[in-house]
Amino acid sequence: MQHVVHQEAGPEFDELGSRLSAIAEVTGPLTETVTRLRLPEPAVIRLMTFGDWKSAHERRSLQRLRDEAAQLGIGVGGRLKARSQRSLVLAMRFRFWPMMAGEAVDLVPGRPELVIVPEALRHAGRLDDSPVLHKLLAHEMTHLAQYAANGGSLWDDQESFSPHQRGVADRNYGFLLEGHAYWADREITTKLFGTPVTTDEPSPDASELWRKIASRPVPKEIEAGLRQSTDAVTDLIDTVGLDVFNQVWTQPDLMPTKAESTQPQTWQQRFTHHPPHASSL
Repeated sequence: MQHVVHQEAGPEFDELGSRLSAIAEVTGPLTETVTRLRLPEPAVIRLMTFGDWKSAHERRSLQRLRDEAAQLGIGVGGRLKARSQRSLVLAMRFRFWPMMAGEAVDLVPGRPELVIVPEALRHAGRLDDSPVLHKLLAHEMTHLAQYAANGGSLWDDQESFSPHQRGVADRNYGFLLEGHAYWADREITTKLFGTPVTTDEPSPDASELWRKIASRPVPKEIEAGLRQSTDAVTDLIDTVGLDVFNQVWTQPDLMPTKAESTQPQTWQQRFTHHPPHASSL
């Protein structure tokens, strides 16, 4: 596995860029081994300032909005609704950015990257927390592997501002993508440290802003949902095996629905009709 680090967050974070590159040397191969999925070549890690990250998301979301309108033939009413959805998504993202330690995103279409805003890591008190940095890269590299497994089509569906026109409004992509990434980072950090690395407890170095945001209802609700999705994916992999599970990346009919998010046993049953193909690795 090859990787490249683009350190664009200012010279004060040069050491962090070097440290993340060294961590990627360890977590990258383990990500492929644990998930049996391949990472993009190379796997790109980009450190950005908050301002550049914010502007990049504004540009990318506007491009997605326009592309979808053209591709799906969306009328005036649909475009207005999509614009409103874009505004809500951006507002939520920018409001809670100090809690975003990192994200896998295609700020340029077709080019997935692991993006880290060091200012967010500083707010979280995790700049010098080596185990958490290993967990972060393992988690987000798993997202990059998910992207590579289906050419980014699941990301396009998940990020869509017009899911009804795409025919995917009833699907719960986050339930799969996040549950799988948390399962993987738990497996990887256990191999590295003997026990899974968690961020259940805040860092003693977390900023007051971070603590204030973390205490709000939305982050707590999101955290509860992530635990549920991680448990569901873990149980599914334990039951059907990783080769069967991995067909979810190329078999749209295996994608969980929103209803199955609360009844994961129903989701699991659909995998019994899909015998495993050859492993991705």
